Amino acid sequence: MADASIEFKGSSFTLSVLHLRTSKLADIRADLIKKVAQAPDFFYLVPVVVNIEKLVGGIEYQAIKALIEEFNFTFVGFTGDIATEQRKLIRELGFSFVNTTKVSTAKQTAIAQESVTKIAASAECHLYTDKVHRGQVRSGQQLYAKNQNLVVIGSVSAGAEVIADGNIHVYGSLRGRAIAGAKGHHKAQIYCQNLEAELVSINGNYWLSESMQQHWGSPAFIHLTDSELTSSKLI
Repeated sequence: MADASIEFKGSSFTLSVLHLRTSKLADIRADLIKKVAQAPDFFYLVPVVVNIEKLVGGIEYQAIKALIEEFNFTFVGFTGDIATEQRKLIRELGFSFVNTTKVSTAKQTAIAQESVTKIAASAECHLYTDKVHRGQVRSGQQLYAKNQNLVVIGSVSAGAEVIADGNIHVYGSLRGRAIAGAKGHHKAQIYCQNLEAELVSINGNYWLSESMQQHWGSPAFIHLTDSELTSSKLI
C-alpha cells in the first residue's frame, strides 16, 4: 500500500499576539499606523492572533480581521479567556479560535529551568568567529553573519538590517534594525556607539524604538535578562 500523500502532526509555533484594549476601530487603526511605521518590513505578513478578552460589548469580528489584514499582517484567528458561547459564535462566523494552554506555575518554572539549562549548554558549545564589515550599511542593505558575530566598523542607516547568529557590534550609529542570536542564542548581545535603532532583537525577543528611550542617542548595549530585553550604558 502506497504511503499517504499527507500526514497531520501536532506541533507548536511562535505567533505574535495583538492584545486589544478597545473595540473602537479608529483607535486601533491609529495605533497600528504608529507601530507598523516603526518597522514595516519586520511586520510584513507576520502571523497574528488577536486577543479580545479585555473587550466588552459588541465586537465587530469581521471588521477587526479586515483591519489587521489592511496593514499586511496575516490574520490567524482570535484568542483570549472568554466565555464558551463567545468562542462558539466566533467559530460559527467562520473564524478560528486559538486555545491557549494553561500550565501550573510550578510546571512553568520547571520547563523554564530545563530550557535555560539546554540553551546555556548549547551556547557554550558555540565559538563564534567575527564577520567584519567596514563602512556604512546603507538603507535597504542587509548583512547576515551566519554562525558568526557581526562587527560593523561604521554606521547602520535607517532602513538597513544587520543580522548575526552571535553578537552584533556597531562602531558607529545604529539607526536600522539589528537582530542578534538569530538561530537561538540567549546570551547574544548588541553593542553600538549611538543607539537610535528602529528595531533590535535577541533570540526572538524584540524592541521597537519606543522601548529604547532610556539610552537613546547614547553608547549602549542590549542583552537578555530573564527573557526580557534590557539596555545598559556602554562605558
